[in-house]
Amino acid sequence: MKIRYFVIFAIIYIALIMSYGFYITTDKYTLVNSLLFKFNFTLPIAIWLCLPAILLFIFAWFFVSLVALYHKVKHISFNRDIDKILTQIQEQMAGDKPKERIFSFNQFKVLSKVIKRLYLLPNTQSSISNNEKIDSICSSFIDIQNGVAQLKFKLNPSHPLYNQNLKNIIKNDIQKAFDILKQDLKVDLIGYTLYKDSNIQSVYDKAWDIILDNKNSKTLQKALNLNQTHLTFHIMLKIIKACLKGEVDVSKDLLLHSCKSIELNEREYLKLAIEVCKSLNENNINFWLSVFELLSKNIEQSVLSYFYILLEVGKTSEAMDLKQQYPKDDFLPISAFISLKDKGYPLLLFFDPLLYRENKLEKNNLNIENIKQIDYIKH
Repeated sequence: MKIRYFVIFAIIYIALIMSYGFYITTDKYTLVNSLLFKFNFTLPIAIWLCLPAILLFIFAWFFVSLVALYHKVKHISFNRDIDKILTQIQEQMAGDKPKERIFSFNQFKVLSKVIKRLYLLPNTQSSISNNEKIDSICSSFIDIQNGVAQLKFKLNPSHPLYNQNLKNIIKNDIQKAFDILKQDLKVDLIGYTLYKDSNIQSVYDKAWDIILDNKNSKTLQKALNLNQTHLTFHIMLKIIKACLKGEVDVSKDLLLHSCKSIELNEREYLKLAIEVCKSLNENNINFWLSVFELLSKNIEQSVLSYFYILLEVGKTSEAMDLKQQYPKDDFLPISAFISLKDKGYPLLLFFDPLLYRENKLEKNNLNIENIKQIDYIKH
């Protein structure tokens, strides 16, 4: 109950009692006191009847006023704590480390600690919150995304939109662009260390690893026959390695279907062919030759890898017959290798010199490591 309603009700109540008292009698009564000091006090009886109610009203009004004052102070403290939480949210939205604050309510203190444990990144597609400062920050984020420079709005360098804002600021300003080159921008973005490996493909890759580690051909074939296999070159390479080791069996048609689904480029097919050539033997050579022959007839990017396997196993005449099916200027490395075959040049050097150099460096590094291990054992 509001204090003014209480006062009005009390006055009306006392007035009614007093009126009824005067209605009953208009006599007066004298109060005589002889304790400590003597006095007498004469008032109408109707007023004497109202005195207890008046005293009760005074004490009640005092108590209600104290309670109202207490709630007023508590309400002010409550609003201050809300403002502190909102300020903390604004700081964290900008990527800053929140300041330490003292809260009047323990619940807000706990809430502040909870918010500190979270990354507060903007959802620019959300509706307005009717909080002017929060909505203003979100509007600034939207402007940054749309290419508008925000000079007054300060973002922490770890904020995901910080670099975008820098791009907006230096747009068409050569001096600012020069100043940017003098800065060190190598700062991990908010949440980067936590979520850098969190991508959808990594989940699919893990699923493929589990299936391959299980070495179950039926399960692998079912997976490869799915409408969406989510294969990548690296997974395809692992499947071929598993097939070469005899851990699983996959048909030629299924390998063709799988390669078609991921659209590999020429270098990736060449890497697959190189991996196959490492493990070719009299038991599997015909199978893998037929696989790459089938691939070359259906996927243009795999033709070069088929040439590589043919030349690697010494089928030079078959390679020349295949080359004649293409224009004279196509696949010149094949002609060059056949012409210089007696010189002893590595085959890969003609197909991909950079890949050849890369593999050579890896072999050298591996040999160095082996020498170190042998030397360590001797000592």
